[in-house]
Amino acid sequence: MSGNDKLAGTLQMARADRKGAKLVLERPVGTLNTVAMRLVVSGKMSGQLRRQFHSATFTGPETVTLPDDFLPSAEQGWLMVTFAVADAMGVGATFVQRGSLVFPNGQKELLWDEFNLPSGAQADFINLVWTVTE
Repeated sequence: MSGNDKLAGTLQMARADRKGAKLVLERPVGTLNTVAMRLVVSGKMSGQLRRQFHSATFTGPETVTLPDDFLPSAEQGWLMVTFAVADAMGVGATFVQRGSLVFPNGQKELLWDEFNLPSGAQADFINLVWTVTE
């Protein structure tokens, strides 16, 4: 599509306000044709090993609640949503995939990818990454 993607964002928030965070992943909008998508949510806070929180077939919309012991555990870290997009028929697809990191206090950060899988391509990835700092 047009390349107006916002694939990464940074939120500044005190650790105490990070509990109850959710990822809100919207249904793709556009022409999906024969694509199938798999969703993996992972993250890492300073001083921790990388953690996987969710893995499933994605048809959207979907909300993933993050564990309360993750985001408040360190001053800085990141959260990544990876959509594996597969097209066994090679028809191609053009769509927008959006996702938001939402906190109970109303603060949120919307990211999106205006995704284009060309005809003949079999697979590609969409990565949306949120960095959270104090």
